[in-house]
Amino acid sequence: MAFLFNLVKKSAAAKSDTTLMLMSLALFLSYLLADPLLSLTLGFEIFATSDGYFVWALFDFLTVLVIFFISKNRTLQEVPAKLYVFTGLSTNMAIFLVMYVDIQYSEPYVYWWFWDFYTVTVNLIDIMMLIALFINKDFLGLVKLYRKVRGQAEPA
Repeated sequence: MAFLFNLVKKSAAAKSDTTLMLMSLALFLSYLLADPLLSLTLGFEIFATSDGYFVWALFDFLTVLVIFFISKNRTLQEVPAKLYVFTGLSTNMAIFLVMYVDIQYSEPYVYWWFWDFYTVTVNLIDIMMLIALFINKDFLGLVKLYRKVRGQAEPA
């Protein structure tokens, strides 16, 4: 949805910046390729095992790299969504790796709190990234916090 929104927005203003549209496209393609239903349709059953979590983490890592190259010439002032997407994908990647290790190496079917944390957090982060790609504003104050932690002054 964010990609289509930014595509229409870009086509309405032909001379506008394409960074948000390309970031949205990268995120869309990553999620499309990592979709378990698509994989099963194509005959891949990797997402039916715990290896799926590792693959999702790998997709998030590759998406972070792609978005880094797409947005490397844009500042956080111009594209605050960049920090939200980096933060979201990095957090999701860490959570996927913990889930992979948990399912792969611990006792199977022993419930623990992290499964609920995983379910809620991954979905909230996905929504946060979508909102950031739609509005391209620092709506949670992450850019402000980032600047404060780095000791940078607020831009005038």
